[in-house]
Amino acid sequence: MVVQPNSLYYGDCLDVMGRWPDGCIDLCYLDPPFNSKANYNILFGSGGGKENLAQVMAFEDTWRWDDKAAERVNSIQRATAHPAHDAITGLHIALGDCGMIAYLSYMAERLVEIRRVLKDTGGVYLHCDPTASHYLKVVLDAIFGKRNFRNEIVWCYSGGGTPRSDFPRKHDTIFRYAKRAGWTFNVMRKPYKENTQQVGKHSTYSGGHDIDLERGTPITDWWTDIATATGWSPERLGYPTQKPMALLDRIIRTSSAKGDLILDPFCGCGTTVDAANRLGRRWVGVDISPFAIDLVKNRRLQDSRVQVHGVPIDVDTARTMARSAPFEFEKWAVSRIPGIAPNSKQVGDGGVDGRGRVYESTNGHALVLAQVKGGKFGLSQLRDFLYTVNREKAALGIYITLDKVTSRNAKAEAFAAGTFKMGARQYPKVQLWSIAEHFDDREPSLPALADPYTGKAMQRDILTGS
Repeated sequence: MVVQPNSLYYGDCLDVMGRWPDGCIDLCYLDPPFNSKANYNILFGSGGGKENLAQVMAFEDTWRWDDKAAERVNSIQRATAHPAHDAITGLHIALGDCGMIAYLSYMAERLVEIRRVLKDTGGVYLHCDPTASHYLKVVLDAIFGKRNFRNEIVWCYSGGGTPRSDFPRKHDTIFRYAKRAGWTFNVMRKPYKENTQQVGKHSTYSGGHDIDLERGTPITDWWTDIATATGWSPERLGYPTQKPMALLDRIIRTSSAKGDLILDPFCGCGTTVDAANRLGRRWVGVDISPFAIDLVKNRRLQDSRVQVHGVPIDVDTARTMARSAPFEFEKWAVSRIPGIAPNSKQVGDGGVDGRGRVYESTNGHALVLAQVKGGKFGLSQLRDFLYTVNREKAALGIYITLDKVTSRNAKAEAFAAGTFKMGARQYPKVQLWSIAEHFDDREPSLPALADPYTGKAMQRDILTGS
């Protein structure tokens, strides 16, 4: 399958890249989960203990040793010709059965595919932090070759708290590798400081090299001049681990030319594809989160024509997704409602697939729950959801199905749940809503909800584009 430039692909980047031909990408930047043992959750509400806090997850940055991880490691160890065979085998011996080796084997699978789709003149930048950087360097050396290691870039930044018993952790690591010889590298410079320019203007040094005051000093592998995308930054979208535009601007300018194809296989909120777009490069972004795909398409690049691959475009393709990838269907379906984010758990979730909060209410930021059913409608399942809404003391509940529910009994039981009053308006406490109605541009009747990732007011047209 030919990769489509200026497109977003929804799904696991391993599967998406596996359908692309060899040597089609000029430059890859990836900012994968760091294995930092942190769940990037947004906690809503206050008081009452953790059991009363609704957790919404942007993505889970934690890797556990389980049967899936064990099979992944065993597969690499059985494949003696796998580029990361020796590295993963050795690291497994050193680390044992643990989350770190689960993470490293996950990354090894995807780094092999990244190398395959890179052109011979291409390169890769892998962004990580000290939690896993030293282990990832071993895996990168195995896959790309030690000779093709070009730089270890240290990005230093400020902000945040200061621990009492440790030095503050204020840097990330970015590994740069080439695939083979002949890579693109454009020397980047920053302006000289004013006092340096004054010294240069009056210097009588004549060592055979002119002092070039216009071009500035070359940028080294120690970057201290780029600030993080903090909460007050105008470019901030509220996405966990969002990187600043200046960082990606520098990487793309340095290692690509106009018209080159840039890949970000963990594109998140889309800083890489946005920077590439502004710099006249072609680009392609991949992410496993439907919220991330929506965020890039409808907020980050809302003025551009963006194709999206791998997400349902009608009820039939939604039905296919519900059969083949039910958990991904749940996340996608929940995200169709602006202000509702997927629940952090999809097994044993207590009858909750998504949560949100009413932005303005006199009821303490009233809770909104959603549940998704991709199969045949059953009245008993709706009754279970009605019970869950009451159990969680939610103000509103949305029961999402593939096809519109026509059962009179179901409508009657939902109606009997009552209403939620906000100001002069009343909203049905429990609503039946379908993906079929979504594709007909009919949304549930809801008050304004809070953006689940920033807490700010959520405009109804952010995700729908209407």
